[in-house]
Amino acid sequence: MKLLNLKHILILIFTILVNISSFGQDNSLKNCADFLSSGFVSDGQEYLTKLDENNIAKFYTTFYGGSQYRVIACSDIETNPLILTVYDTEKNLLFCNKDHNYINYWNFTFTSTIDCIIEIEFDVENQLKDEVMLLIGFKEK
Repeated sequence: MKLLNLKHILILIFTILVNISSFGQDNSLKNCADFLSSGFVSDGQEYLTKLDENNIAKFYTTFYGGSQYRVIACSDIETNPLILTVYDTEKNLLFCNKDHNYINYWNFTFTSTIDCIIEIEFDVENQLKDEVMLLIGFKEK
């Protein structure tokens, strides 16, 4: 009887662990919009593009002062970390996810309107022919 209960307990623990691991962050293209949670609303655009010969995709956008934003970078490439970098137009670094365990999104608020360059990059030797997606969300006031 005790052996049967132990067997059921082990099966239950294994099932729970498998289910918990399936809730890990999936930043694939099809699940990218899942990161627009916590009150963020999409700006209505899906910025989808192929990586260039240096494995970089560049996006240009304007962020308006006083609004809270979330930028999200997604890819189906699972073998290499996705590098998300935000610069101003003078190429001053505003954010890089290398400093934050390669998280694929960033929440921020600018005090004044600013034009930015957002780069999604993979630091690999060979050229990747994959697509990446950028989503921009904002919190409604």
